[in-house]
Amino acid sequence: MTILTTEALFNIVNGSTLLASGGGGSIKTAYSFVSQIIETGKPITLSSSNKMKNSDYGVVVGAMGSPESFEKIGLQGAEKRAVEVMQDLNESKKITFTISVETGSNIFVAMLAAAKTLDPALIIDADGAGRSVPTLSCLSYSSQINITPFVVLNAPHGKALVEGNIVLNLPHISDKDSDGAAKKKAQASIIENMVRPILSSEGSFDGVGAISGWIMNGDQAQSALVPNTISMAQSIGGALNQFATDGKNVVHLIAAFLKLEFGIPLYSLSENNAPFTLTSKESVSQGGFDFNKLSFTQTVNDRVRELIVINQNENLLIWDKDKDHPLTICPDSICMLGKLDETIKDDILAGLSSLSDIEKEKADTSLSGWHGLSVEDIVEGQEVYLFSLPSPETLKNDNKEVFSALAKQFGYYGSYESLDKLLTKEDI
Repeated sequence: MTILTTEALFNIVNGSTLLASGGGGSIKTAYSFVSQIIETGKPITLSSSNKMKNSDYGVVVGAMGSPESFEKIGLQGAEKRAVEVMQDLNESKKITFTISVETGSNIFVAMLAAAKTLDPALIIDADGAGRSVPTLSCLSYSSQINITPFVVLNAPHGKALVEGNIVLNLPHISDKDSDGAAKKKAQASIIENMVRPILSSEGSFDGVGAISGWIMNGDQAQSALVPNTISMAQSIGGALNQFATDGKNVVHLIAAFLKLEFGIPLYSLSENNAPFTLTSKESVSQGGFDFNKLSFTQTVNDRVRELIVINQNENLLIWDKDKDHPLTICPDSICMLGKLDETIKDDILAGLSSLSDIEKEKADTSLSGWHGLSVEDIVEGQEVYLFSLPSPETLKNDNKEVFSALAKQFGYYGSYESLDKLLTKEDI
């Protein structure tokens, strides 16, 4: 078990935003939750899932809905109620740890929930995807753990100051059921379809809410989750802070780091590892999702390339306008790296007034260097490095139909193709 320092939390923001495939919420949202965690005065303990016992129980806690609404509204304490209500619904199972839904800002929702409700404030070094994903049925544990009881909680804001806790229940599916995995995944889709309209309701949720569900014991956590995701994000964030900010070979540096430390290959999307420029960003919020179309251009040897990223809360597909097939297909990740726009950086730092001067200085250092970027953090005209990373095998094997359906709604009806077939692996 590891006690996370403030600097470790900043590094996790950086690394998890990079790994989140353009989603998972903005850096501003992540820092808002880090600030709240620090304000509790309670240290966060990170533990490997294999350290948990069968008698230990944890719950998945997170935010669900539009990342734009998440940034504007926050959760207003709903993450605390998420654990409390789940504990009331499962009196015989004492909750001792929280679990992040995915990689991204939701890590800090689970941490804050633990800080406000558990002693010690314990979070598992794992989540359901190793990246951010748009729907509940995309998650690694959606076919292994019963999703219900499932709780949806509003974030009291504006005139909607009443706290609302909506509890959803479906029949329990036995682990002995021969069709149990398919049934559990189907129930995750049912809950998804029930919750999205709730989140979209105006005047009560306004696009975002806290959720909790998938209560599981230590043994189940070890088998159902993607391991070591938070510690990996911390390591990556720390490495990015060490890279020279004026370096032009940052993609090669991060590729070497990922290969050496984690055995993960990186697939560059650019020629000569040069940056792209974001030329346009088209966005619309609908049905509890943010839909984005990002256009990037790059000029190499007087030749202009244009790449199009399709994003539903997270980057799902990327196309080269001169080719007849995608360059990366979900669930593989499309990562964005660059320097934060100064206005966005200053806005984040301005929201950290409760931190000490030393903590603010460390935050400034992390935000001033190379940083993972979400779709919420990039602005037109910004230079962005693009590359792809392979997803955990469980997403490609157990959830390929779910990701295929996501790709189809954006016009790609072909089969999933691995990065080895679509791109060139960065030579280390």
